[in-house]
Amino acid sequence: MKAKKQDSEIIVGLDVGTTKICVIVARVRDDNNIDVIGIGKAHSDGLHRGLVVNPKKTIESIKTAILNAEKNSGVNITNVSVGIAGHHIKCMQTNASIGINNSDRTIHQDDVDRILEQSKLLRLSSDMKIVHIVPQEFIVDDREPIFESPVGMLGIRLAAKVNLIMGLVSSIDDLSQCVSACDVDVDDIVLEPIASAHAVLDDTEKKVGVSMIDIGGGTTDVAVFKKGILKYTAGIGIAGNLVTSDIVEGMGILEADAERIKKEYGYAMISEILNDDEIIVKNNIREQEPKKIKKSVLARIIEARMQDIFELSAIEIKNSQIMNELHAGVVITGGGSLIRGSKDLAEQILGMEVNLGSPRGLSGGLIREIESPIYATGVGLVLHRYKELSGKIPVKKSGAKSVKKVQETKQDVTPKKIFTKIKSWFDEL
Repeated sequence: MKAKKQDSEIIVGLDVGTTKICVIVARVRDDNNIDVIGIGKAHSDGLHRGLVVNPKKTIESIKTAILNAEKNSGVNITNVSVGIAGHHIKCMQTNASIGINNSDRTIHQDDVDRILEQSKLLRLSSDMKIVHIVPQEFIVDDREPIFESPVGMLGIRLAAKVNLIMGLVSSIDDLSQCVSACDVDVDDIVLEPIASAHAVLDDTEKKVGVSMIDIGGGTTDVAVFKKGILKYTAGIGIAGNLVTSDIVEGMGILEADAERIKKEYGYAMISEILNDDEIIVKNNIREQEPKKIKKSVLARIIEARMQDIFELSAIEIKNSQIMNELHAGVVITGGGSLIRGSKDLAEQILGMEVNLGSPRGLSGGLIREIESPIYATGVGLVLHRYKELSGKIPVKKSGAKSVKKVQETKQDVTPKKIFTKIKSWFDEL
């Protein structure tokens, strides 16, 4: 391990994506201000659709991004919060109930902990691991469900509905080991849509109902929130990389050129460029005669794949069973959301209001450099870690075996009242 220790005010988010590795270094100035003091980026090698397929290349990519972040921030990085995603992520709802054996029949924090632990006692396949435990509602003695902490209420029976977020053991451990091999400790492994939601959604949206679609390079992540609670999440194995691959195959050009023209000339809806159908000239694969490409042809290719992404996202949103209750509509984010016309295409397919989500919640330093949706997960990881350390999210949860106990920071030395802590848990999830 590194001889130096990371300052207690420093929080580092590590977004290990299929196309890029991004490190966000932030310093906690006070309770309301977190400054971005460094950014590190590197091209991602060794991952496919969010899964590690070449550990050696993945480790080198992560090391490069961390080194760049250290140079940019002047901070010696020893601890990071890591995001995980992929189509292997599953969401399952389970029920649990316990008896209250306290002499005064008052529900205590220990009872809440006990029922959440009991919710994990279901038979999982040996290749799956619980990543997050997200309480949905509590019921005391068959009364009306409550969406806040039951601590302090009187009763003899406590029931709960809980969402268990699970992923493949091998995928979680592969990622954790790759990060640990870079001479840093893993503070947290956080589901990427949960992290991104911290950065691009506000509390009101989560309460009235909203879905977030995070379009990355290898995967598209869908998360649905209602009453301030994560109700459903799923990963889709189609994202920005497949759009680029379609352009390569459909036009016979190099991958680097395909990615470039996708960003510079690409549209997700052909109807938006019918009056501006200029010709793009690029080298073909054999690098002989230049390749002449119409923007309308490029748009047809992009629209077909983006339509797949939003149609599959619509299926997952429908699977949440609260599609008609999403009064704040849909927020799209991630690098894939930056293709022009994506918002309009999403609205057409999903049949509801769609907005573009950019990171927010950090207050100073290099904030202008991280305003793009491509930094949503990295910023969200910082915010998730800060809220966890300040008591707004409970530290105890299921994670990878290599996750180590974190050092206390200035934000967690003051004990929190039990009721405030659990109430904040529901508000922030």
